[in-house]
Amino acid sequence: MARAMKDKSCLLSEEVLTKYRIELLVKGSVVIAPQMLFTQDDIARIDQLQAEIPEEEVREGDAGDLHSVFVQRVRVDPPGHAPSNVSGTASGQIMELLESRDRSFALRKIFGASADYVVRRCQMHRMPPGSFIGIHLDAASDPDFEYSVIVQLARDFDGGEFVVYPTGYEQHVFRPPFGAVLVTTCKVRHEVKPVSSGERRSLVYFCSKRSGVNRRIIEGSNARP
Repeated sequence: MARAMKDKSCLLSEEVLTKYRIELLVKGSVVIAPQMLFTQDDIARIDQLQAEIPEEEVREGDAGDLHSVFVQRVRVDPPGHAPSNVSGTASGQIMELLESRDRSFALRKIFGASADYVVRRCQMHRMPPGSFIGIHLDAASDPDFEYSVIVQLARDFDGGEFVVYPTGYEQHVFRPPFGAVLVTTCKVRHEVKPVSSGERRSLVYFCSKRSGVNRRIIEGSNARP
């Protein structure tokens, strides 16, 4: 598997990485083509491992935003604590795949960073018909989140568009194909529109230059831990 990533990583030339970097810098979001960051073997391995992770239905986000999505936690990042993998070996193996040297190097170049980023949170999303993720800001979950990386794991579904709102009057709509990766800044509001048919599945992880505890402050007794 590591060899497969190494073979494919040669496609990510300095020129290609720079192109993706400029688009991310200008637009705040960029779609990386299938087979560039994750091979079909990588995706098959993620699918195999995620079957071992418990699933929960989520209807409210960290900032009170409304959702209807099924989530499998791989790495959690609760306020006042450092990120940690969920129990079991599957989460650790998924994180090892995500944090491989070649993949981390490519993302570092796309982010325009001089050092590797930390993956602070990681989770699987499953969205059957009627599911949606309401408009929210990723940085509301952790003020140190900088970029989200979303790997598309499903082929046949309708709806479920990823919509980014960089300004009050502008929106960018994405529907990445199977195996593609959407990278977007955590500093802009976005949502996933309702799925109308089929099942939308993705792996989502959030990157930061900062490790250590989550500095989000919870106000009010009804806030989620």
